[in-house]
Amino acid sequence: MEPTPKSRSRFKFFAVLFAVTLLLFAAYFFFLSDHNLKTHRDLNQKISNLEDKITNTKNQVGNVYTYEQIVADSELLETYGREQLNMHKPNEDIFVILHE
Repeated sequence: MEPTPKSRSRFKFFAVLFAVTLLLFAAYFFFLSDHNLKTHRDLNQKISNLEDKITNTKNQVGNVYTYEQIVADSELLETYGREQLNMHKPNEDIFVILHE
């Protein structure tokens, strides 16, 4: 059974109508709605910045000294290296005790 020209044109009309409706919905969703791409990009950027701040804050909580203090005083630099970075002299043995 071959489709009639009338049913073929009707199918074409609905296919075009469906495609146009789909394109209009996609355009509205991605550009005009409250959940558009720009909003998502801005929120993802804010999340990234806040995660960086959290990481920096966690790193600073354990440190008693500021960067300027460490750079200015060589003894403090050695103390910081020994305490935080577990550095040691070649003829020393260091034991690290971890609390669980």
